[in-house]
Amino acid sequence: MNNMVTKLSSVAALLGVVGAIGAGFVQYGKVMAKIDELDNRKAVINETVDLSPLEERISTLEVDVIDRINAVEEQIKPVDLTLVFKEIGKVREQIALLPDPANLKPIQESLKELEEYAWELEEDIEELSKDVAVVKKENELQNILIEEVKALNSNPLGG
Repeated sequence: MNNMVTKLSSVAALLGVVGAIGAGFVQYGKVMAKIDELDNRKAVINETVDLSPLEERISTLEVDVIDRINAVEEQIKPVDLTLVFKEIGKVREQIALLPDPANLKPIQESLKELEEYAWELEEDIEELSKDVAVVKKENELQNILIEEVKALNSNPLGG
C-alpha cells in the first residue's frame, strides 16, 4: 500500500510537470503568434508630418493681418488739431473786430459747434490710437503663439 501511494504521488507529480510544460508551450505559441502579427504589420516608426501647407497658410494670414492693420492706420491719419484751434482763434479775433450792431450769435454758435466737434475728433483719435495699440499687441501675441506651434510641430517626438 505504501508503494501504491508513492507511485500515485509520482504519477501526479509527473502529470503536473507535463501540464506545466504544456501550458508553457501554449504561452510560447501565443507569444510567437503575436510576434508574427507585429512583423506582418506595415507600421512607420519615424513618420514625419508635412507642415508646409500650414506654414504657408499662417504666413498668408500674417500678411493679411499686416495689410489690414496698415489699411486701418492709413484711414486713421492723425489730424493736427492745433491748426483747427488756431483757425477758430483767428475767426474769434475777426469777430471781435466787427462793429457792435452785427448779429454775432449765429457765428458764435457755429464756432462753439466747431470747437465741440474738434474735441470729439480728438477723443475719437485717441480712442482709435488705443484700439490700434491693442490690436498690435494682440498680433504680437498671435505671432508668439504661432512660433510656439511651429516649435512644437517641428519636434519629431510630437511634443
